[in-house]
Amino acid sequence: MTADTVYYVAQSLDGFVADRDEALDWLLAFGFDDFQQQYDTFLSHVGAIVMGAGTLRWLAAEGEPWGYTGTPTWVVSGSDALPAIAGAQYEQVADPVTAVAAARAAAAGRDVWVVGGGRLAGSLVDAGLLDRLHLTVMPVTLGAGTRVLPHGATSIPWHLESAQPIGSAGAVELRYRARSS
Repeated sequence: MTADTVYYVAQSLDGFVADRDEALDWLLAFGFDDFQQQYDTFLSHVGAIVMGAGTLRWLAAEGEPWGYTGTPTWVVSGSDALPAIAGAQYEQVADPVTAVAAARAAAAGRDVWVVGGGRLAGSLVDAGLLDRLHLTVMPVTLGAGTRVLPHGATSIPWHLESAQPIGSAGAVELRYRARSS
């Protein structure tokens, strides 16, 4: 069984994952209680993680303990200097295609989670390696920031698998599958 590569992320109504200062305060203001069940269910299907260096740097700056203990993780970065996070274990690779191939092998048929900002996910779209999107659309507009899925492909068709309201704040989880998958 082959693992799906899934971009599971929250975004603003106008398509941003971080604000113009690359901050997530807008998202954190919603809290976690309404979203915990969906997150736990998603995480129970994850066998490996691929993330970009920017996400790792953001996690390190937040000072939180590593939240992915026991899950094989690859960080895509051409840089030699990645920050240390207490308890973090990951392999650094320069190429996202290599990272996804290694993560799929390690996931043992479970999903590979693309964690963080849109640049890595966009590069995986361009490489034809992103199978599913799990987008939680938050009821806020940011006007500018980091796009949810910037990519170079002209048009990628997606099939809506489900749409589900979450909690009372007006958030909606949208699940899509790439039509070519």
